[in-house]
Amino acid sequence: MNIPPFAVISGAQVQRALDGREKQVTDLVEATYRLHGAGQSVNPPSYFLRFPDRPTARIIALPAALGGRNRVDGLKWISSFPENVAAGVPRASAVLILNDHATGYPFAVLESSIISATRTAASAALAAERLSRDRVRPTRVGFFGTGLIARYIHTYLAGTGWSCDEI
Repeated sequence: MNIPPFAVISGAQVQRALDGREKQVTDLVEATYRLHGAGQSVNPPSYFLRFPDRPTARIIALPAALGGRNRVDGLKWISSFPENVAAGVPRASAVLILNDHATGYPFAVLESSIISATRTAASAALAAERLSRDRVRPTRVGFFGTGLIARYIHTYLAGTGWSCDEI
């Protein structure tokens, strides 16, 4: 029997793989949006798991399939438990399960809170670039909040060539 290899990728490994690659990741996010726009993705509605005894908590299942040259299917399972913060535990956590497109066999599980923040930040940098195309770039930027996403957006703006006089 020929069983494909399977990997579990930690948050530290994900962080090392993404650090310093803001431009490359932003280009990849743009290419993925273009595949979606060309109808080469399947992105069904998210499924929300809610808890009657914990009304602020939720877990979201986000299945998707991506076509193109590197076809892959998968599921992001992301939880948000705001009460965690008071106990010193991150509010959000996530895993990403990747399946081989041809066989459906899972080949990796990755810690995904960093991937999710990175994708969000790359999307923001890409949007800023597109919205300022053919214009003078703004020299001020404002952030709502000081959490993980805001820090990643700042990193991705800087990593894709933005510089600001005021933050």
